[in-house]
Amino acid sequence: MEKELEEKINRSLYCLKELNGNPFTLQKIAYWLYKYNDLYKDVKNYSENLCEQCQRWKANDLPYDCLQESEYCTKRFRYFTAFYEEVEYGVKIQELDAICKVALEEYKTYNNDSQLKDWLIKYFDIGYNKLAIFYYDHLDYSVNNDEVIHPHFGNSPIGEFGVCIDRMYYENLIEFDDVFKMLFYERKIYPEKLREIEKEMQKIVTPMIPISKID
Repeated sequence: MEKELEEKINRSLYCLKELNGNPFTLQKIAYWLYKYNDLYKDVKNYSENLCEQCQRWKANDLPYDCLQESEYCTKRFRYFTAFYEEVEYGVKIQELDAICKVALEEYKTYNNDSQLKDWLIKYFDIGYNKLAIFYYDHLDYSVNNDEVIHPHFGNSPIGEFGVCIDRMYYENLIEFDDVFKMLFYERKIYPEKLREIEKEMQKIVTPMIPISKID
């Protein structure tokens, strides 16, 4: 079982490598996800069963997660499910592009702060919740200004290539994100919500313990 799973995982990753067009098209990524969805499920199910060592630790009320993911542990293939989910996120988040296109068309018709605030409220869940991870984890703006930035959704566990999906599928999503941040954080069109978030963040941050000065 273990050897068979490992072979299937390696074949699936080499298949994805062959599909790479630097960047990938959305269609090729969707095809790969569909083709290997059953393998993803098999690996996930296999990983949920405790290996013999973990079972013994659990029986003795000890931590039983094989953090080293040793050869005997059923969790050692979690690298594949983690990678699969990263790539899958790239396809799922792209589904918001159509909604973002509609939102941008609405935004361009507004000309006063009251309308813009209503727009922020209407699309707040997308702008603040759903796109936060996309922007910070999948867009790299540290490259040269002349270079086209394609969203990045993980590196292959076998090395040699990363998964970047062509930016053209995310153009509306990226523009929406820029507009949302500009209105919310820079122009502060929705100030009461911004204050609410700032208060919540202050509760999360651990207070700094003052350190006595040493002369």
